[in-house]
Amino acid sequence: MVDAFRVVVKTFKDIWGEMFNLVLMNVFTMLCIAVVIPGPPAVMALYAVCNRIANDYAISWEHYFAAFREHFRKGWLYAIAALVITALIFFNFWWYGATFGDAVWVQWVQGAWLAAAFFWLVINFYVHAFYMEQQDRRWRIALRNSALVAGANPLFTLTLLAVAGALMIVALAITPLFILLGLTTWAMLGSEAVVNRVNLYRKRLEAQAAAQNEVQSPKREV
Repeated sequence: MVDAFRVVVKTFKDIWGEMFNLVLMNVFTMLCIAVVIPGPPAVMALYAVCNRIANDYAISWEHYFAAFREHFRKGWLYAIAALVITALIFFNFWWYGATFGDAVWVQWVQGAWLAAAFFWLVINFYVHAFYMEQQDRRWRIALRNSALVAGANPLFTLTLLAVAGALMIVALAITPLFILLGLTTWAMLGSEAVVNRVNLYRKRLEAQAAAQNEVQSPKREV
């Protein structure tokens, strides 16, 4: 939980440090979503700049539009797949209740579909951020990494989702705030979380490698 709050604090610091650019990029991304066609690549571009910020790099509109062009096709590919999966989850939840009525077992089935919806939400909290962080940019790998991190760090993930959810509720209640920073806040939290977990994993690998080298290296004779 401590790591989760560190991520939250770093998120706010990084947003503050790049406030001007992020506000403009958030507004532009919202406009692209409203137009529909440029929406998914604009979201990818926003995550690209958020990934740079999380890794302590500077950002510019050049980075935004480069990511927009580079990920146009893959952005739409994932958007369509995500919409289909989301629709199937909620259709199944509705269909069992509408078809089988008040049968006792229906509640269990609907509960399972609600759990699937929550897990799908968790996956989507991480997946774009993982896609931008990893060198092999394939959605299959990003989905796998998202599931692994969520499963291995449940308290970390739930804490961040609770904070993100509370911030989204406040932003939606104050509409101008959501237009200015809503999507950016969600993307920055996910990006900071992914970078935090990846850096922790790298440190563990380095420590294991150092310990292994120490064991394998011969001792000097006195």
